[in-house]
Amino acid sequence: MIDGAVIDAATVESLPDLDQFRGLGGYRRDQAYMAVEREVRRLHGLQAAMLVEVNRSCSFLDDFHHSATAWLQAVTNSSRGTAVRQTQTAQMLTDLPMLADAVAAGEVGADQLRLLTSLHANERCRDQLPDSEILLLGHARSLTLRDFRLVCQRWEAHADPDGAHRDHDASRENRSVRSSQVGAGHQLHAEGDALTGEIIKEILDAHAQAEFETDLAERLATYRDQADQYPLARTARQRRYDALLAIFLKATGTTQSTVRVPLVNIFCTEATLKNAIHSYFGAADDPADPPVSERSRFCETASGAPIDPHDLVVAALIGQVRRVVVDSAGRVIDLGRRSRLFTGAAREAVLLSGDRCCWPGCDLRTGNIQIDHLSPWAARWGPTNPFNGGPECPAHNRGKHHGRITVMRDELGWHHFRPDGTEIAPRTNI
Repeated sequence: MIDGAVIDAATVESLPDLDQFRGLGGYRRDQAYMAVEREVRRLHGLQAAMLVEVNRSCSFLDDFHHSATAWLQAVTNSSRGTAVRQTQTAQMLTDLPMLADAVAAGEVGADQLRLLTSLHANERCRDQLPDSEILLLGHARSLTLRDFRLVCQRWEAHADPDGAHRDHDASRENRSVRSSQVGAGHQLHAEGDALTGEIIKEILDAHAQAEFETDLAERLATYRDQADQYPLARTARQRRYDALLAIFLKATGTTQSTVRVPLVNIFCTEATLKNAIHSYFGAADDPADPPVSERSRFCETASGAPIDPHDLVVAALIGQVRRVVVDSAGRVIDLGRRSRLFTGAAREAVLLSGDRCCWPGCDLRTGNIQIDHLSPWAARWGPTNPFNGGPECPAHNRGKHHGRITVMRDELGWHHFRPDGTEIAPRTNI
């Protein structure tokens, strides 16, 4: 329970000091750092328990504070926003005892705790959290932060569908573009709904890739065989801006609407689509449908932006949806292509499963992302299909081979193992 959080003096004494840490590497280095991280998390849990006690006993009135939040703001000399967030976290841990125990044991990170606190702060779905406590806690322990954020988004969309729909309608209703001059510079800011944003992004990405290929060709023409030793003429951010300018310049000769419809992939399950169609036509969901994990229920773009089910149904009815079928580990089904390299449909299938570098802590999304075999093609006859492919940035693709790192993927995501069998940045029960 949360009121059982204590400081373990023996554990603190056993933590490595900086001199000891300097001599560590690999698995032992990671574990030493995580030992300190777990203590930091436990101390945050103890602070939350203290804050719950201050609120329960109303001891903040001793010094004439109006609330526990006001007391916390004064004692820690923090902002109102910081005090409110810490108070909300303490309230959540009071309602979710298993999560409180995990926090007291140092098993839940600060970012994961913030996401859960945000769910608890939503009054329309707060009372549903206790029923999903085991599910969400398990995902908080085992998934990467990026995947856990998606789980929280999906859970909230199902727990508060009216709120999610209102947010979608508000995003569409409040769509806008602002252009402003800032000194000698210029800023362009646009906002709208997620699906339209994905269409805009797909067009911009295509033009940015064209700018990237132009830079590669110019560098090769200038430096020939030494080209790889020189930087490209523009940074990725500069190429993206120039791509946006190219899009606008192409449109200067006409004000007519374009007839081109960009290819946007909407990820969903068969059950999600069926339920969305039932809801669209006013039919109730089938009560016989079995419950599924929040990680398996989703309706979103390739980048994880949530899509309103209404838009999914409309797109499906007019034939503008390409459903992407994935297995329990999030891998696109085998497209049956045989090749030494991941090109064409085989490359696209891997990228549909995730277009960011899968290396722990990287998440880099780049136009020259490389698809490599998890089981080596030459040494182990690894097949060239989506089940045996993983996206990696050039640096980590080289590092995987030089460091003899083994990569695998399961329902919890990507795992990278050193030659001695230890995992790089393991997430289970951390």
